[in-house]
Amino acid sequence: MNTMTELHLVPYPAEVSFTEGSFFLPEEGSFSDKTEDSLYRSCLPETVRGVCWILPKTEQEGDAPEGSYRLSIRPEGLEIEGTEQGIFYAGQTLRQLLVQFGGELPCLEIRDWPRFAYRGFMLDSSRHFLPKEDVKKLLDAAAAMRLNKFHWHLTDDQGWRIEISKHPELTGKGARRGRAMFADLPEPEESAGYFSREDIREIISYAAERFIDIVPELEIPGHESALLFSCPELRCENADGEPKVQINGGIFKELLCAGNEKTYPFIEEILDEYMELFPYPYIHLGGDEAVKAHWRSCPRCQAKMHALGLKDENAMQQWMVRCFADYLRKHGRHAVVWNEVLRGEALPTDIVVQMWHGDADLGGEFAERGGRIIHSSTDAYYLDYPYFVTDVSKILNFDPVPEYLKNSEQSVFGIEAPLWTERVVDLDRAAFQLFPRLPAVAERAWSPEKACGPDTFFSRYTGLQGILEEMGLRGAPEKYWKISEADKAEEFEEYERITKTPHMLRFIEEQERVLQEEIRVYGRF
Repeated sequence: MNTMTELHLVPYPAEVSFTEGSFFLPEEGSFSDKTEDSLYRSCLPETVRGVCWILPKTEQEGDAPEGSYRLSIRPEGLEIEGTEQGIFYAGQTLRQLLVQFGGELPCLEIRDWPRFAYRGFMLDSSRHFLPKEDVKKLLDAAAAMRLNKFHWHLTDDQGWRIEISKHPELTGKGARRGRAMFADLPEPEESAGYFSREDIREIISYAAERFIDIVPELEIPGHESALLFSCPELRCENADGEPKVQINGGIFKELLCAGNEKTYPFIEEILDEYMELFPYPYIHLGGDEAVKAHWRSCPRCQAKMHALGLKDENAMQQWMVRCFADYLRKHGRHAVVWNEVLRGEALPTDIVVQMWHGDADLGGEFAERGGRIIHSSTDAYYLDYPYFVTDVSKILNFDPVPEYLKNSEQSVFGIEAPLWTERVVDLDRAAFQLFPRLPAVAERAWSPEKACGPDTFFSRYTGLQGILEEMGLRGAPEKYWKISEADKAEEFEEYERITKTPHMLRFIEEQERVLQEEIRVYGRF
């Protein structure tokens, strides 16, 4: 076999060296592993389990990143060295090699490790609810790309999607919304669904088998329409309008009342159940897009703010989120927050900040103090955006270390690609939005800079593409991968059609009015 054959691997390994010859996969192999532990063999594709020598490590050695592995293919067989997680990742590499080469594998050695510790994707289950079997398919896809974090957005204005046993009203009322108007076509009245505690445990177990940690999100203090429709006693005094589960995407005024002392034990009870269900270090506390209009007019909130000696409502938002971050810390957990929570006093550096839009000055200061950053810039990583805004080439050429962090690159915990679901109504549309853009994000999160090959990505993607399609995940057609100016114009025209209806124009006008008021008061939003 030609040892210079391009390997169809995504993400591309850190180090690859070819040797002479080929390994021919027998039709039936006898197990010759140096360990009889089926745990390790189960990490590998079934067709190679009988021809692998496995050199297990009980823990990662020295400074080696989690999931590091060595894969050697020789004429006499395969050898894999690593922890259970590393062996699992070696198995994902082998799956792609088998798609490309079939039963004749080139002799080579791969030494591989991830660039970033945090390699994530986010699914918004609030706007549109994808059932647990669909979530599992997305976890299968994430594992194939060596992603290791699943940020699960379970609560928002358009639906409360997680069962809380102490507060059944949250799903009893907040999991169902009316006739949605996310674009030009109204949706059926019966838009409902949530994950039971049993569903959550099942998905946690499924993710753990694929070495994926789940970072569940509880939005605080904004994006609370579904919660406050279910529990109106937690609204601010003088809040205008009637609470409801929202039928549009966007930004709304509904905030948890910061001056209501009932708010704090209520949220702590929810966090208790999050901590009971999710056995991971991190819980996301939200903190984005909190319009403070109700706080500004609420006597209780204003009294609270002045009693605490806080500068303004932005500082009160940070104070509130820090209360719950402290609560998590007392229970051995850590908070993740969106970057708006940086506005206030110096944020404790054990809180992880997810930078999505704006606040680069505050993010840079936080990093210089030793804080960790998850990079999720809308400029490249928001995969709900149309392809005419963000195609695959843009992701591949986007630096995962932003300019404001160049002097503190070690602060970049990793990168995450969110999929918001205002216009993602089912798994087919999710696959269209995610693939091959999520694999491009995965490569930038895993592969060292010198190993990433943007020019070869599209040919290398074919192996992973075949695996994803076997899972039933068919991505966008090739014309979207590196989109032409003509196709950009065509897609933009369709986007304009569905977003410039009379209903949407009225809604956008109201949103702009709300945002401009926030900018007038605080100087940024």
